[in-house]
Amino acid sequence: MASARAVKSAAKSAASTSRTRTPAAKTPDTIGEVAVSNVDKVWFPDDGITKGDVLRFYDAISPLILPWLRDRPLTAERCPDGMRGQCFYQKDFPEDRPPAGVPRVAVRASSTGKDVRYLVGGTKRALISLANLGCIAMHVMATRAGSLHEPDWLALDMDPMSGEFADAARAGLALRKMLDELGLRSYPKTSGSRGLHVFLALKPGHTDEQAVGFAARLGEELARREPKLVTMTHAKSARGARVYADPFRNGYMQTIVAPYSVRRREHAPVSTPLDWDEVSPRLDPARFTVRTFDKRVAKKDPWSDFRKNAVRLPN
Repeated sequence: MASARAVKSAAKSAASTSRTRTPAAKTPDTIGEVAVSNVDKVWFPDDGITKGDVLRFYDAISPLILPWLRDRPLTAERCPDGMRGQCFYQKDFPEDRPPAGVPRVAVRASSTGKDVRYLVGGTKRALISLANLGCIAMHVMATRAGSLHEPDWLALDMDPMSGEFADAARAGLALRKMLDELGLRSYPKTSGSRGLHVFLALKPGHTDEQAVGFAARLGEELARREPKLVTMTHAKSARGARVYADPFRNGYMQTIVAPYSVRRREHAPVSTPLDWDEVSPRLDPARFTVRTFDKRVAKKDPWSDFRKNAVRLPN
């Protein structure tokens, strides 16, 4: 893996390129040794951020994001015309379709009885190829391609119905207190939108049913302790302005946005790993963007010991 200094330098270069590009500049046809197309297409109109800017960002940040994609099946949210264009989800990538050279894993769909060929992440070719297909955000599973029923992380998505990150932060801090009481080390990140994701690294031997069940029990206890702030109600109409503690990102073949993923939101925000000391109702997650992320990678990675603190879930 590249050093933090090398990542910072590459990210700074990518951010600088997006700010200083001139119309006369020759656009490259390869990024990260992957043939790419339409690099001058504007994906984020308010900021003038192009497809090429996003691809160069992923190329620069690849040493940080690739460990979170490695060996994991990916769901492609394709937005060929950028954040304001039409988007669609794609799971099945037959071998004779682009992108070439990216591994697949065949998964039998229970609804149809047919194999779905998911792309498998972990290489720069897979990362840049997906982005070249219009995938702004990288959606990953909690399981690896070789063990699709055995998650190696658990995540709760603190989704504020108020639309205010401050509420997600308050709920996340209350959740952290519960997890600390259980002796479980947790790791927060911005969702890249309005929410907060709280992760636990898991030791081998858990099933997806166990992960969903434990996450649901955490959410229920959190809602019991903070009934005015948190809800586990499925019906959106009954949640009010509370934070929904979503446990279902841990289910079989379900996905969550990866750390360091760009999001399809105004200004190209990045889903950013945080230290708990940074989590506050005053934090503005919109400050972490493709254009500003070189400043972020200058700091120590707050998730650098994530795997070392893997836990076994209580019964």
